[in-house]
Amino acid sequence: MPLLMNINEELKLAYEDFRDNSAIPNSMPLFFEYTSFIFENERDNTILRRLRIGNVVSINIENRGNFAIIRAIFCHQKDNLRFVFVVVDWFEETNRTILGCPVYRLQTTNANLRRVFSICLVNAINVMHFVHNCRGEECIDGDHNSRNDLYIRNLYFLKLFNVYYLFINYHS
Repeated sequence: MPLLMNINEELKLAYEDFRDNSAIPNSMPLFFEYTSFIFENERDNTILRRLRIGNVVSINIENRGNFAIIRAIFCHQKDNLRFVFVVVDWFEETNRTILGCPVYRLQTTNANLRRVFSICLVNAINVMHFVHNCRGEECIDGDHNSRNDLYIRNLYFLKLFNVYYLFINYHS
């Protein structure tokens, strides 16, 4: 199955986020495995951020409390400018928990959900930690069974890291 069936429609919506309603040229996108960019936070600090295919992020759009997994990163040229976009698959809550952590289902076939977004809408600061819900022996050496679309949001990763970091700094 192709990554996107309607890339021109998706790109049109992504450019509308910039308030650009002009026509989309037929230039071929260039795909990448990862990207890095400089982010300026509200305290005017600049931070180097990196995104890779497979990262779980949130997208800063209205009416969704959203998590998504990056499936592709590409560059598109328009009016002699290059814009960077991501293609995502959305997670949906299942109202289930495992070890107190919420379980999400990866939506790969919902045609009603928008999937292409400018990199400027990706919240790369608060990295979300999701773990594939491997069952039995269906996943071997990091090769996950793609028919199993359940992921667990690890709520404890940051807490454990902070405790470990404080422990190391206290005993240094």
